[in-house]
Amino acid sequence: MIAAAGEQLLPAVADGRIRPLVDSTYSFATAAEAGQRLRSHRPHGKIILTVP
Repeated sequence: MIAAAGEQLLPAVADGRIRPLVDSTYSFATAAEAGQRLRSHRPHGKIILTVP
């Protein structure tokens, strides 16, 4: 059942019909701040770390 959901979900993400909700983006250098944001229990979406 989970595999069947993935077969429908992944193409929808790939072609832009479904997009993740992004709360904030942090550089890898500021990962500690990202951790604080996560622990605050206030994010309203994904917290993204960018890697150089």
